[in-house]
Amino acid sequence: MPQIQKLPEQLIRRIAAGEVIERPASVLKELLENALDAGARRITVEWAQAGRKKIRVTDDGAGIAPEQVALALERHATSKITDLEDLEKIRTFGFRGEALPSIAAVSRFKLVSRTAEAAEGRSIECDGGKIVREGPCGAPAGTTVTVEDLFFCTPAREKFLKSDTTERGLLLRTLEDVALAARDVAFDVITDGKELLSLRPAGPGADPAAALLERIKACWGADRFTALKPVHEVGRFMSVFGWISDVHAHQSTGRHQRFYVNNRPVLSRRLTHVLYEAYRGGLMVGRHPAAVIFLSVDPTLVDVNVHPSKREVRLSHEEEAYGFLYHSLKKALSTSAEMPSALAPAGRPAAPAAEKQTAPPHPPRHPESFKEKNLSLAESQAALFIQSPLKHTPPEAAPPSVDNTLPETPSEDAAAPRPEDFRKTTPTPLMQMDGTYILARLGNDLYIFDQHAAAERVLYEKFSENAKDQTPHRQVLLLPWLWEVSLETAAIVTDCLKDFERLGYRLEPFGPQVFRVTAVPSVLGDSPKVRTLLEGLAEDLMSEAIPRRWDDILIRAACRGAVKAHDPLQPSEMEKILKDLQLCRLPWSCPHGRPTFLRLSPDELAKKFRRI
Repeated sequence: MPQIQKLPEQLIRRIAAGEVIERPASVLKELLENALDAGARRITVEWAQAGRKKIRVTDDGAGIAPEQVALALERHATSKITDLEDLEKIRTFGFRGEALPSIAAVSRFKLVSRTAEAAEGRSIECDGGKIVREGPCGAPAGTTVTVEDLFFCTPAREKFLKSDTTERGLLLRTLEDVALAARDVAFDVITDGKELLSLRPAGPGADPAAALLERIKACWGADRFTALKPVHEVGRFMSVFGWISDVHAHQSTGRHQRFYVNNRPVLSRRLTHVLYEAYRGGLMVGRHPAAVIFLSVDPTLVDVNVHPSKREVRLSHEEEAYGFLYHSLKKALSTSAEMPSALAPAGRPAAPAAEKQTAPPHPPRHPESFKEKNLSLAESQAALFIQSPLKHTPPEAAPPSVDNTLPETPSEDAAAPRPEDFRKTTPTPLMQMDGTYILARLGNDLYIFDQHAAAERVLYEKFSENAKDQTPHRQVLLLPWLWEVSLETAAIVTDCLKDFERLGYRLEPFGPQVFRVTAVPSVLGDSPKVRTLLEGLAEDLMSEAIPRRWDDILIRAACRGAVKAHDPLQPSEMEKILKDLQLCRLPWSCPHGRPTFLRLSPDELAKKFRRI
């Protein structure tokens, strides 16, 4: 049996580093939190090659005394707690004293620091946790930490890093997490030698709600959140503060949700569940609210020492805390903004006057008038049924069976589609059922079309055909519009610019977070989906919900751009979907493989009513 022995200190450091430092974003998080704990009022962040090559954080905080610089790299050495009582009422970000030694153990590390009282600074350099150089140096007051060649000594960990696009997105998300909490701190971000972002601090005495709103707009884009609602409640032992989106200003993903407990960004399924419960009944299926929520709780009722990354916390009196948050959110949502105008992109509030002039116009839809038109259409078709009832075909006169090489529908209630009939004549739409299906008639047969699957197939084939040319057909906008996005989204759009252009968009960089949209895919026409498709596809690529293969992008673009279930359709819109589907190469299924329509023959109806 192997003997028990104490592990070498260098191995202990690397094991500890594996718990704290997972990727470049983990390094950035720890360094930013240290800077804030030091009282910094301006922080400069630099990185190269998505943080793999270099991450540097410079702050103007209190600095480290020269005689304590080396001690800062010792495990469990910290200035933030001194005894057990401090651990029970932590208000700082860090407290374990593991961040700097863990980072130094897996990189080429350099720390330079000077306090305002010291005549000179002190620097220390490490390679894989070993100190290679230390001594006095000239330096401004504050601290600069440079981390290069991350994981150079642990290649197994480096192997599990994602693409540069993903790692850069996580760096930006980490920066946003901290910047939203530290609104009185200025942030400058430089990536690969280029200035990416400059966030101004809130002025002295600034209104907290207004300061948070300005920081949200600076991080995520000013035009994305024009219908945010303030949340502010004070309870018995906690308070809640922040902004949430109106029920009509929902998002395509849940990426724009942040929760903070005592200013510490946290991940909590329970808090997320409470957020969605507050929107229950008012939020469309598949859509998500935006939220930046700060919970202030007595530190003695919060356990932040749950996980090495400190992203998880445990609350005392959980049920009361979550109930308080739920009622605070419901109160904020009790007075909802007006529905967005027909000119606003789907799922977004009405745009300000300047954007209305530049956005492509979309025809308004009026559900009430549609219902009347749809009823009148159904009534007019009822006469057709009376005058020309469906005829039952006797068994001996039954038509020949469908070619069994075509996909069979799994349902016993409907016959397989008959392409020979569908190719010859467009079915006549009768009505929209349940806001999801189109009931149509072709000869003696009834057809039921899934409106989303049918429209998705049409768009997929149009996008595919359009992308075959080096210059896809585009609709040039007379008045281009500006698309302002978050830094994370801007990074992925820049990387995938050729894919967006191949779809038919023409995007021109117009600043770090802004793109000028001068043309849109001609296959979408004046559909309100031109903008939601752009936003949704960017979100999908950013979250890696789809691989960055061209066909996968095409499929998701078709899904994002197609009409959805419960979208009301005018009779002319239903007819166009059916005509376009008729011209498709493979009209029987959507790109995901679901059937686009089912056929009900007179025989099938007769069997169901037991007439035969």
